Amino acid sequence: MRSDIFRILDVNLNRATEGLRVVEEVCRFVLEDERLTLAVKKLRSELFKIIRLSEYQRGEYPSIRISEKLIEARKVLGDVGRELYPKSEGRRINIESVFRANMKRTQEAVRCLEEFSKMIKPKFGRAFKAVRFQLYDLEKKIAPRVSKAVKLDFDLYLITDPQFGHFKMLRQAIASGIKIVQFRDKIMSKKEYLCWAKKLAASAMKAGVTFMLNDYWDLVKVVGADGVHLGQEDLASVSFRKVRKELGEEKIIGVSIHSLVQALRAEKLGADYIAVGPVFPTPSKPQVKPVGLGLLKKVIKRIKIPVVAIGGINPSNLDQIKRVGCQRVAAIRGIFELVRRRKELE
Repeated sequence: MRSDIFRILDVNLNRATEGLRVVEEVCRFVLEDERLTLAVKKLRSELFKIIRLSEYQRGEYPSIRISEKLIEARKVLGDVGRELYPKSEGRRINIESVFRANMKRTQEAVRCLEEFSKMIKPKFGRAFKAVRFQLYDLEKKIAPRVSKAVKLDFDLYLITDPQFGHFKMLRQAIASGIKIVQFRDKIMSKKEYLCWAKKLAASAMKAGVTFMLNDYWDLVKVVGADGVHLGQEDLASVSFRKVRKELGEEKIIGVSIHSLVQALRAEKLGADYIAVGPVFPTPSKPQVKPVGLGLLKKVIKRIKIPVVAIGGINPSNLDQIKRVGCQRVAAIRGIFELVRRRKELE
């Protein structure tokens, strides 16, 4: 058996297990998902198991463990690919790019293991093929979660209002470095809202800003928005499960809550984030009694998904929000004052 075959197997086994280790860390520390972390860990172990429990035996060759043969064939200093480092490998813009690069690298490596291992024993190919298809399934489960985790990595959340101009607010948000914007207009007809949403979505996506609709979950895919924010009144007319089924796992669904019970229920149903409020009195909802910092503190302690504080938040009370452990705030009129405050503290 040619030694270069064992070199190929060695390199790709290392590449696959290293890539899976990166994916495992994403599941463990970014998604904090025990089930997915365990699934990746088991798959990584399966790759070693295929090699470790198999033996090489062919013709005049004595029986020998494949793992030993791989190490013997290794030529680190003489590897022509050792110094190759394309620009694409030298740059990762966020966690999602790290995940995707390593998942694809793992899949490609396992395909190489599948093809070249057939030259030793056909059953190796079948075993590696089974792993490869498990990788495809894992990618489908993990990718939407990672994508949403990146989009929900923000501190300030702009909610537009017609009295301040939707496009004007969006342009200011983009210029200010705000990462997520929700298009909210309770006056427009649905037809008008759709027209505006398409234009706003195009501008937001071009700037790399996460774009959310308010209430109109059935327009999310039509517009190409990143998700929808639902109020309790919306959930009274449509079930969360129906919205999730229609939008799929890749879209963000945020939910407004006004009690701990509502917060726990939203998390259990699968909300990607919850908005607690109004925390303070707010001109946008003068008739609604503030829930106060007490509820926000309770929710922060009990809820694992991202929590956004909303309602009457400005630079004068922002520290109170931070002290109860909330790192994300949403605002309409006060958002750009909060941006200025952030710049002053940098």
